[in-house]
Amino acid sequence: MKRLLSLLLVFALVFPIVAASDSSKKDSAEGNKKSEEATEINWVKYDEGLKMAKESGKHILINFTTPWCGYCKKMNRTTFKEPEVIKMLDESFISIKVDGDSQKELNIDGYKITERDLSRAEYRVRGYPTYWLLKPEGEKLGYISGYQEAGNFLDLLYFMKESLYDKMEFKEYMQNGGRKAFSKG
Repeated sequence: MKRLLSLLLVFALVFPIVAASDSSKKDSAEGNKKSEEATEINWVKYDEGLKMAKESGKHILINFTTPWCGYCKKMNRTTFKEPEVIKMLDESFISIKVDGDSQKELNIDGYKITERDLSRAEYRVRGYPTYWLLKPEGEKLGYISGYQEAGNFLDLLYFMKESLYDKMEFKEYMQNGGRKAFSKG
């Protein structure tokens, strides 16, 4: 009987300590989760992103994707997890994500269109992923399709951010060393 009472006493004393430890681990994990969230790209809806770009003067990157797209998933696991890519997009671009299969309706200054129709009719997306780059006012500059390795993607983003498209072709920019050459000067 004494042994049972001793075990209960130990349990009564130890359980609150263990529970508090688990709680602090949970709080710590939530804190880490918040830190991880801070390292995610801030994707916005198309109609919201157009307004934000006009107000901020930032270029626009539109990520046309679908839930079933293998290379889209790979971009999410690799390139879009790279700290430099996240920083570049979040600081210098308005990053828009459009689901090419979605029937979600967008309202663009009174013009209503689904994400699917936007992808197909307005941007003529034929494969996923496809990335359209626009000036802050919404003027289309060009697009690239398929999986993009982080370094190459950063070269493209830097070219856009610095408006180098007004000075040279992308091919010339890359032949001259890309972002590494131009960011030094």
